[in-house]
Amino acid sequence: MIHVSLKNAAPRIVITGEVTNLPGPYTVSISSTVNYTAANIFPSVSGALVSINGNGITDTLTETTPGTYTTHSLKGVPGSLYSLYVSTGGQVYTSSCTMPQPVPLDSIGYSTSIRSNNRINAIAYFKDPPGRANYYQFIEYNNGIQFQNDRGVTVFEDRLSDGKSIKLTLDDDSTDINNGDTLTLQMNCIDEKVYNYLFTLNLITRQNSFQSPTPDNPTSNISNNALGYFSANTVQSKSVFVH
Repeated sequence: MIHVSLKNAAPRIVITGEVTNLPGPYTVSISSTVNYTAANIFPSVSGALVSINGNGITDTLTETTPGTYTTHSLKGVPGSLYSLYVSTGGQVYTSSCTMPQPVPLDSIGYSTSIRSNNRINAIAYFKDPPGRANYYQFIEYNNGIQFQNDRGVTVFEDRLSDGKSIKLTLDDDSTDINNGDTLTLQMNCIDEKVYNYLFTLNLITRQNSFQSPTPDNPTSNISNNALGYFSANTVQSKSVFVH
């Protein structure tokens, strides 16, 4: 019989926040990790002091539900720098992120993948701006409900496609899209650090991949050894009727 020693680790703060170019309010969620042997329920962290600074405004967030903190007057503007400040449990966590300029999502479509048992996959069409690095995140909705997929988070960088017209097929093996559904695709323009975090998260969570590295926490853009990330990004969406 093999006995495996599973060491307990001290709880760590998990912070997830987002500021977008859409009208607020925006939210920051704070929770805490648990030991490996504990139930997979991450307790909310209440009573934190949370603020976001940007465009000359410091917005002190209000805890609207346990662990969820909401802005009041902050506005997201492309090209602006946003700084997050969190104080809780005698520790301070900070992060900053500049919101990229938006790249238009020209249109979306769909295709049928014979390789994946005739599953329907979303396609994004857009023109990547030349001469600058661009990073993208894609989120899919089927009939208004966001769905998860085997590949985890879908992200894309223009390192090999700078300035080109992009046709990006989201080959999501567990997607369940049928004729008569409304497919919505959201494209976020994100910064490099957020891209790197989500890309690594994708590798960790992707199932059935023989090329995935040994699981490890993605590198957060939040200080003081926090988990999670803080993003200032643009958001746009388009929908198509599947028939």
